[in-house]
Amino acid sequence: MDCAVDQARPTHLTSCIGFSAVFGPYLVLLLNKSCAIPTLLVRQKGNAKVQELKQITASDFELASCQASVFTPDGGFSAAKILKLFYPQQSVVFDASPMVLPVPEDAPFEIPRIIFESASHEWKCQLSPVRVDVIWTRTKSTQTKLSIGDFFRKAGEVLIQYADVLGTRVARVAGVAKRFCEHEAPGIYLARHFCKERWDSAPLNRPENFELHAHKTFLLANEFQVNSWARCKTGLLAESAPPKPIVMFEQDMNTLAEAATDKDFQAEEVKRFLLAVAKEADVILRLYFPNPR
Repeated sequence: MDCAVDQARPTHLTSCIGFSAVFGPYLVLLLNKSCAIPTLLVRQKGNAKVQELKQITASDFELASCQASVFTPDGGFSAAKILKLFYPQQSVVFDASPMVLPVPEDAPFEIPRIIFESASHEWKCQLSPVRVDVIWTRTKSTQTKLSIGDFFRKAGEVLIQYADVLGTRVARVAGVAKRFCEHEAPGIYLARHFCKERWDSAPLNRPENFELHAHKTFLLANEFQVNSWARCKTGLLAESAPPKPIVMFEQDMNTLAEAATDKDFQAEEVKRFLLAVAKEADVILRLYFPNPR
């Protein structure tokens, strides 16, 4: 179960940038000196009262989940070979019993046929005829925090071994990271953080939820042309009771679909791509949430 749960689904999305906000009653927050995030403050600006919020920096975020994927469109998927030759190499991490799903023969190729999982439910590997996903998810019982670099390093090893055992072509590679930070008023904070001050009084004076989506293409590590999505939104931390409001930051970098027909990523390229994603994800996070000047 994911620890970070979306509070609202996207309501506006473009290929460049999008915003959405949900409004509700005025928030009244009490000071809690033991809380890491101080309460909402109010200052006077002319005749209007403007709420001052604790600022978030990149170092305040914690890892909620990560995913690394390879796309293998040429076929060659063999459940018998996977269970006999590939799984034994991965059974230390994925130490729960493998699941072979009863998928109809005419089901879409994207649907997983086999799932490996750790007994702790933190690690999962989903295998379908056209893609393989390695996923780490923070759970309520997670004790050892995983760094984004450690995840993509380990996931790369799994994906490279899969392609080697199956002898399949890797046409695309992708990496996703989701992080979160607790905040007492995430909707108001994000509206203030990303929008001009002129919108403080209205219409962005009391959003309960807020989302920003931004997309670009660029050359990652001077080698890989990628799509890069950054999504920042409000959410709830499900591992706490009651669930705590949070700011969520999701990053998705993937090689281009239009280049997949002729591309064949080799093992070292997959490794370099995923490690570059880990490094660039931290750089992008710091751009969105820099340290105070």
